Amino acid sequence: MDTELRKLKLTIAYDGSSYHGWQIQPNGITIQETLQQALKVMTGESLTVYGSGRTDAGVHAWGQVAHVATATRIPPAGLWRGLNALLPDDVRVRAVETVPIDFHARKSARAKTYLYCLDNDTVPNPLTRQYAWHIRKPLDVAAISRAAGLLRGSHDFLSFKAADGETATSARTITSIRVWKHGRYLLVMIKANGFLKNMVRIIVGTLVEIGAGKREWRDMATVLAARDRRLAGVTAPARGLVLRTVFY
Repeated sequence: MDTELRKLKLTIAYDGSSYHGWQIQPNGITIQETLQQALKVMTGESLTVYGSGRTDAGVHAWGQVAHVATATRIPPAGLWRGLNALLPDDVRVRAVETVPIDFHARKSARAKTYLYCLDNDTVPNPLTRQYAWHIRKPLDVAAISRAAGLLRGSHDFLSFKAADGETATSARTITSIRVWKHGRYLLVMIKANGFLKNMVRIIVGTLVEIGAGKREWRDMATVLAARDRRLAGVTAPARGLVLRTVFY
């Protein structure tokens, strides 16, 4: 048998509601484990799937990217069909591609985009309760937009990092941050060259406090400069967050 390895890139969408995040752990089912089980059935190999990043429990994805090195000769189209036949309904492989052997889902990534959804109406929509954070009080979109604009550029985002987040540096570059209203929903889209643990959720929690009038929009600059998690807002719930796109 030809045992030469080839590397495959998988683009994956999932509803994270029933999963304990991306990375395999002993206390619950994860996306990584679910994919690896399906791949073992398809290929007969015990493979490790490496993701572009670790989404937390309850976080969703439309464009998560992963890679795997395999000796299987099954064509990408065949793997795509087979995996989607084996995977549960809340996980789907959107594409399978052959990539150069030096491709790495995390290390090769240049940027990512996350989308956060807020349900900003008096009564929550029960149909989107697993995909949006309900905020009953009307939010000042203009104030949120002005505060968000202060985060663009290269900064130390230590104030927006979870206490247990492990990174060599907390410096990141936000290349774009957009806030807009769509009916009852308020959407926040952030693109950066990398994200700290809970970074988007803490940013959104701080923006909500600004939009609710608990802080001035200018306070965002103070929070950013302080490099102190205690000065930022609450961590927004995982259910409103989606990993939208990974750029290479």
